[in-house]
Amino acid sequence: MKSNRFLALAAITAAALSSPAAGAADLTKVSIIQMHPAIGVGEEVFMYAVPKRLGFFKEEGLEVAIQGVAGGGPAAQVLQSGGADFGTTMPESILQVREQGGDLVAFYGLKRNNGTILITPETSSIRELRDLKGKTVGGMSFGSGGGLALKNNLALIGLQPDQYSLVTTGVGPSALTAMQSGQIDAVVLWDAMRGAAENTGMALRAVEIPIQNDFAAMTLATTERFAKANPQVVKGMCRAVAKGLRFALTNPEAAIKIFWEEFPTTKPVNVDTDVALRNQVHILTRWFEMAEQGVEPGKETGAFLSGNWEKTLSFYKEAGLLKGSKAAAEGYTQSYLDDCNRFDRGAVESLAKASK
Repeated sequence: MKSNRFLALAAITAAALSSPAAGAADLTKVSIIQMHPAIGVGEEVFMYAVPKRLGFFKEEGLEVAIQGVAGGGPAAQVLQSGGADFGTTMPESILQVREQGGDLVAFYGLKRNNGTILITPETSSIRELRDLKGKTVGGMSFGSGGGLALKNNLALIGLQPDQYSLVTTGVGPSALTAMQSGQIDAVVLWDAMRGAAENTGMALRAVEIPIQNDFAAMTLATTERFAKANPQVVKGMCRAVAKGLRFALTNPEAAIKIFWEEFPTTKPVNVDTDVALRNQVHILTRWFEMAEQGVEPGKETGAFLSGNWEKTLSFYKEAGLLKGSKAAAEGYTQSYLDDCNRFDRGAVESLAKASK
């Protein structure tokens, strides 16, 4: 596996020498704070493991470290305080920090849809949200994220809070067990957890939470002051991530193997390697289904939809979590996207296809 990968890497590295920071004697050290504490199958596959292992960061003159915190709000605060140079966070967290006088700005969209979905047993009578009347739904939280979106979507279709029940169950095995035993009728999960649940062999039905299609989703952000002082670093980081995404979309199996090399503890133990690979590829595929919603295959990635940012601001203002003192457009910039996508996509795809 390694010989094929390194031969292909040599070719793409040579082609990439035109990158602004390629060949630099000294690498610029930067850090990413991600909005969840544990490393798992998700954005860290293409955002970190692939570009690090395949030299995409190095081609841009970067040495990158990664750490995590619990949630988009804490990640935004760490980023704003200077505890990291880049971060994954949510648009509402960026706008909240800006309302507090901060200068966070999103520069590359990691997801078009956050991927939260309602899961029920396949035998359930629940096929759409209105079928939740008289039912009990579990989830991690109903005060933010997908749980809050579900509550508002139910209100939009005329279901009042006294017509259904919400219980905090978490989103791990205990929630699935509660659903299997009939203690709850459905559970709010995100895409990766849905994939993991399906890997257990459970027969599940996914029910869309339509309001989420209108919201802005997880993004890669920095501070305006860092971007102003280090524009080439921001461009290089963005381009390396975009290359990693192109690689992972082209060959998710190779991306997962690279992920295991970078984070060995993420490879399941006491599980056949082929089964483990198939399961984690399925999780990544579920992640991409929602993250790349509406993005034309093979085309540029990372763009923001202004209407979604506006609707996110309106939603969280109505929920009392934002004041609305800052315009939605202040929270993101499209000015780096040309540089993010300025690389030979065919060469990256060839590298991915050659990797085993």
